[in-house]
Amino acid sequence: MGLIQSILAKANFKTNANKFLEIELNEGGKNNQGKFHLQNDSIRIEMNADEYFEFASSVIEGANKLIETKGIKID
Repeated sequence: MGLIQSILAKANFKTNANKFLEIELNEGGKNNQGKFHLQNDSIRIEMNADEYFEFASSVIEGANKLIETKGIKID
Protein backbone atom coordinates (compact mmCIF):
# COMPACT_ATOMS: atom_id res chain seq x y z
CA MET A 1 0.00 0.00 0.00
CA GLY A 2 1.90 3.21 0.50
CA LEU A 3 1.48 6.72 1.69
CA ILE A 4 -1.56 8.49 0.24
CA GLN A 5 -0.57 11.58 -1.73
CA SER A 6 -4.06 12.61 -2.77
CA ILE A 7 -7.65 11.42 -3.01
CA LEU A 8 -8.39 12.35 -6.61
CA ALA A 9 -12.12 11.67 -6.54
CA LYS A 10 -14.81 10.09 -4.40
CA ALA A 11 -18.39 9.24 -5.32
CA ASN A 12 -20.90 8.34 -2.62
CA PHE A 13 -23.85 6.11 -3.50
CA LYS A 14 -27.18 6.19 -1.64
CA THR A 15 -28.92 3.18 -3.21
CA ASN A 16 -26.00 0.98 -4.31
CA ALA A 17 -24.71 -2.04 -2.37
CA ASN A 18 -21.29 -0.37 -2.39
CA LYS A 19 -21.35 2.83 -0.40
CA PHE A 20 -18.65 4.69 -2.36
CA LEU A 21 -15.95 4.58 -5.05
CA GLU A 22 -12.67 6.35 -4.41
CA ILE A 23 -9.71 7.08 -6.70
CA GLU A 24 -6.53 7.47 -4.71
CA LEU A 25 -2.96 8.38 -5.68
CA ASN A 26 -0.24 6.79 -3.54
CA GLU A 27 3.53 7.17 -3.48
CA GLY A 28 5.79 4.85 -5.47
CA GLY A 29 4.90 2.99 -8.61
CA LYS A 30 6.73 2.64 -11.91
CA ASN A 31 9.35 5.40 -12.29
CA ASN A 32 8.00 6.84 -9.03
CA GLN A 33 4.94 8.22 -10.90
CA GLY A 34 2.56 6.98 -8.23
CA LYS A 35 0.22 4.07 -7.72
CA PHE A 36 -3.47 4.59 -8.38
CA HIS A 37 -6.11 2.76 -6.37
CA LEU A 38 -9.75 2.42 -7.37
CA GLN A 39 -11.40 1.21 -4.20
CA ASN A 40 -14.58 0.91 -2.23
CA ASP A 41 -15.77 -1.08 0.76
CA SER A 42 -15.54 -4.34 -1.24
CA ILE A 43 -12.59 -4.12 -3.67
CA ARG A 44 -9.28 -2.41 -4.33
CA ILE A 45 -7.67 -2.27 -7.78
CA GLU A 46 -4.10 -0.99 -8.07
CA MET A 47 -2.58 0.41 -11.28
CA ASN A 48 0.61 2.19 -12.20
CA ALA A 49 0.36 5.58 -13.96
CA ASP A 50 0.47 4.15 -17.50
CA GLU A 51 -2.28 1.63 -16.71
CA TYR A 52 -4.43 4.24 -14.97
CA PHE A 53 -4.21 6.76 -17.85
CA GLU A 54 -5.12 4.03 -20.35
CA PHE A 55 -8.05 2.94 -18.14
CA ALA A 56 -9.26 6.53 -17.62
CA SER A 57 -9.04 7.27 -21.36
CA SER A 58 -11.10 4.15 -22.12
CA VAL A 59 -13.76 5.17 -19.59
CA ILE A 60 -13.99 8.67 -21.10
CA GLU A 61 -14.16 7.30 -24.65
CA GLY A 62 -16.87 4.85 -23.59
CA ALA A 63 -18.88 7.59 -21.89
CA ASN A 64 -18.62 9.83 -24.95
CA LYS A 65 -19.76 6.97 -27.20
CA LEU A 66 -22.72 6.25 -24.91
CA ILE A 67 -23.71 9.94 -24.89
CA GLU A 68 -23.50 10.06 -28.69
CA THR A 69 -25.33 6.75 -29.26
CA LYS A 70 -28.15 7.53 -26.83
CA GLY A 71 -28.41 11.18 -27.89
CA ILE A 72 -27.99 12.36 -24.30
CA LYS A 73 -28.07 16.15 -23.97
CA ILE A 74 -25.47 17.66 -21.64
CA ASP A 75 -25.89 21.29 -20.66
